[in-house]
Amino acid sequence: MSIVLAKLGISVFCLLATALLLFTKKSFSNWLEGKSVATTLFSGWFLLRLVPFVIIYLIAGMEPTSDVNGFWDMASKASQGQVVYRDFWSPYSPLYSYFLAVWVKIWYSPKMVVFAMIVVDAVALILSYHFFRPFQSRGISLFNAIIYLILPGSLILCVIGAQEDVWMWLFVILAYLVRERTLRTEWFAAILAIGLLMTKAIFILIFIPLFLLEKEKIRFIIPIAIIGVVSLAILYPIVGLEFLQPLGEAQTLRAPNIPSVLNPWFFNQIGVGEKFWNWIGLAISVGLACLAAWRLRNADFRIMLSRVWIVLYASMMIVQQSAYSNYIFLFLIPLVFDVINWRNKTQVALFFVFNLLCVVHPSFWWRLGMPCYMTPADTFASSDLLVDYSMQVSIVFLTAYFIWLAFPRKRII
Repeated sequence: MSIVLAKLGISVFCLLATALLLFTKKSFSNWLEGKSVATTLFSGWFLLRLVPFVIIYLIAGMEPTSDVNGFWDMASKASQGQVVYRDFWSPYSPLYSYFLAVWVKIWYSPKMVVFAMIVVDAVALILSYHFFRPFQSRGISLFNAIIYLILPGSLILCVIGAQEDVWMWLFVILAYLVRERTLRTEWFAAILAIGLLMTKAIFILIFIPLFLLEKEKIRFIIPIAIIGVVSLAILYPIVGLEFLQPLGEAQTLRAPNIPSVLNPWFFNQIGVGEKFWNWIGLAISVGLACLAAWRLRNADFRIMLSRVWIVLYASMMIVQQSAYSNYIFLFLIPLVFDVINWRNKTQVALFFVFNLLCVVHPSFWWRLGMPCYMTPADTFASSDLLVDYSMQVSIVFLTAYFIWLAFPRKRII
């Protein structure tokens, strides 16, 4: 449990530092108002991403663990010219392994995978600054960026966990920013399609509410269809139906989510592990996202996209039985920049707890042997199991709370 205690300690330190920043928000953001954007963002990334990376992996000599080992397996094999899905298993989109392979060619080490993640995280943050900038002053935008960098939900999941979920947010806002610059729907759609090939299959879910609101539907769908057909024409002759490997992730039971929390109270009679839960989860997530998008159809596109993104992927985090709390990294940036009211003490306190639990729980749950609770008595079988189940329930309720904050309660005219 040493890694759990380490994550807990780092999380508490990060949250105390965040609280100190919030206490000085007015003066600090005013001070940032006159600072260079590039210098401030680079300095924040250097201190809160690169320095921890150097301390942990180069000075202390620690080796990456957990998901990084899987990423390393895919990246190293791709760097050797092996074919994804045919020569090695991958739960990710086809280009993901080859992107990491480029980095691994520079330094053949799992640590390079972590370094690649912190660089991509930096790009996502820079784009997010420009994405939200029209709604905030320079000082507030830079302040939010620093808050994001120091929160345990981003720092630990990025530097220690090397999670890639933020990549999807990067591609969707990159697509918008390019569309804004070029005024071309085709480029918007093409970048979304490339993002799908670079990240995860679940990235395609955001296409549905975007298509619902898209006025130039034909121009939107044609580039996606062309890139999709070309990809299949290349993949199928080489790997057959093995390119469907990422869909198998939906069958992997994880926690916490609504099924994992409800299961013991129904004495394992709700069908946990069955495919119908996946379809129910998809229907709920996409349905809520489409409803949110429709209610926000007259709002600024950036606000609409930010809120719909949170509703879609935060709800997916608790309704899909294959989801787990690392998914916070998927929607943390729009939460920080757009939804959280930093003057509201209740929201801030719950957000702090949410960050801490989402960081600590996966490691705690995994080291308990990934328990699946069958009866109410199972949750009280030991103090560790009770702590685990309590964290699961808390994460589910807190996720629902932040979905509620992001969801438009009434149609915006």
